[in-house]
Amino acid sequence: MIFYDDEHEEMFNKLCGKMPYLDGYHLSLAYLLTMDAVLRYHIGALYDVKKDVIIFEGLSKPFQTHTSLKTTRLAFNLWNGTVYDSDPPETYIDKNGEKEYVPSKYYAPDRIFHCTYTPYYMEALKMRFEIFM
Repeated sequence: MIFYDDEHEEMFNKLCGKMPYLDGYHLSLAYLLTMDAVLRYHIGALYDVKKDVIIFEGLSKPFQTHTSLKTTRLAFNLWNGTVYDSDPPETYIDKNGEKEYVPSKYYAPDRIFHCTYTPYYMEALKMRFEIFM
């Protein structure tokens, strides 16, 4: 496992010690939320340890930066597959006049993985899907 810096590793271990489970969902969430310096200081606005739930409203908090939003979106998507809850779904009218909802474009790989955190995002994917190399 690679860590962004020593603080990332320390905060990851600390958060894992508070989590009720250490499966792929929890490990990838802990890894991503402790990697980014912005997120590690605002974990409580993104994940409720006592209730063991992610907090979607954390995506609209003023502390979020362009890069921390990418990290949060990936963390939330790996947690439960979300592509709607933080960003309004895009809508269009289908051939029958019905509203259709499409996932937010902000969850597309080319949006998330286009940054310097890509090697760490790949580590989170390995954790989530339990890929051991």
